[in-house]
Amino acid sequence: MPIGSLDDLDSTELEKEWDALQNSLSKSERMQLAAIVRSEAPHLVEYFYAILQSHEKLSDMLPDGLVESRLVHTLTQWLLALFPQDQPPAFEAMMEQQLKVGSVHARIGLPVQYVNHAWRILAEDLQVRILRNSKTEAMMNALLRVVSSTLNIAFEIMSAGYNRDTTRAARSEEAYRLYSLGQNLSQEREAQRAALAEWTQNILFSIAADHYAGDRTALAESEFGLWVTHRGNVIFEGMAELKKVNATISEIDKTIMPGLKSGQNPAADLVRLQARVNEIKALLGECFAAATRLEGGHDPQTRMLNRRFMETILMREISYARKMHRPLSIIMVDIDHFKSINDRFGHAGGDLVLQACAKRVLDLTRIGDFVFRYGGEEFLIALVETGVDDALNMAERIRSAFECEAIAITDEQNVNITASIGIAEFKGHPDYQELVKSADEMLYRAKQAGRNRVEIARNTVEA
Repeated sequence: MPIGSLDDLDSTELEKEWDALQNSLSKSERMQLAAIVRSEAPHLVEYFYAILQSHEKLSDMLPDGLVESRLVHTLTQWLLALFPQDQPPAFEAMMEQQLKVGSVHARIGLPVQYVNHAWRILAEDLQVRILRNSKTEAMMNALLRVVSSTLNIAFEIMSAGYNRDTTRAARSEEAYRLYSLGQNLSQEREAQRAALAEWTQNILFSIAADHYAGDRTALAESEFGLWVTHRGNVIFEGMAELKKVNATISEIDKTIMPGLKSGQNPAADLVRLQARVNEIKALLGECFAAATRLEGGHDPQTRMLNRRFMETILMREISYARKMHRPLSIIMVDIDHFKSINDRFGHAGGDLVLQACAKRVLDLTRIGDFVFRYGGEEFLIALVETGVDDALNMAERIRSAFECEAIAITDEQNVNITASIGIAEFKGHPDYQELVKSADEMLYRAKQAGRNRVEIARNTVEA
């Protein structure tokens, strides 16, 4: 029975230690310990999160709303489960719970040193409260020993879960970075050159038409800029040229564009703009030239991203959205009645439908978005820098694209397709699984309501 990164011998010995520890308490001692924990839990939990929130780096990750609405209750239940008043907690159930907690901490990137500090303070505080509430010295010694060892074992398992998932996430992130390098770089380079050229042309046209009013899309917020932020920074991570690209984009948006708006020296500003755009083209050319093309990473049937990269990408995008206060939405798409299509036309016909539907989704999404094959006939779309209203517009376009045109199975046979879609918007919860779960629940609601419709999680869990 391995525990995270621990081997079988460790877990076997730990289970023996756990059972001996829990059975060392008499029934009256266990009831007394449970009563103390239940009585003191509100103070312990409040103190625990006060310690965590005192660290500046955790203030955005653990806002008051999230702590009060979700985490206080969760930690309280965790304490009560470790110290029940009736039967000693079973080792397997306890182990599963601690591994789950460690996994959540790893997914949201909670720095382990701060958690260690808060756990230590919580344990010390609980021991002080036992000293105050124990009826006899013998009971006090028994309770202190059980509390100390119980918390140590629980945290040991929790740390194993954290280390296991952190290692897995690091491997997944590196795999995604290598995969990103392995894209068709020639095609990607031309697509980004075209996006940059389109933005420049729009700016120049508005100036030539003498109606530039300063409300044009900033380069950082254009299709090209979003690609640099959300994909280029992964593909070319660590390259000096990439830093120069980001700095040049910032110079254009913060210095050159305001100068053009003011109209004080438009000729000089236009020359600077064209020069900086040319610099970006040259720098990106160097980045693409330095990148190594590798294979893999796409689902072979749909050409969408492989699901194994979803954790890495969503963790990165949620972190960015939280830190920069930018919107992020998830769309879940499911092909309606896909099983009946397979039954009617066979797997070959089902594959044709799957590929055609995937192409419609990919054609409608932006170059900076992330589109995954989530399951057999399910797709997950991460819409970067996109609020729920724009996500709804995108979802309706996808739904309409499925519905409006039949898919040819053979020269004589067509099949009509519809899709059920669920949407959820990021509201601050640091765990990406909460966002995916919310979108998935909306997808289920769309199916239950008759299919061929879009449902939105208006009450996505807020931080």
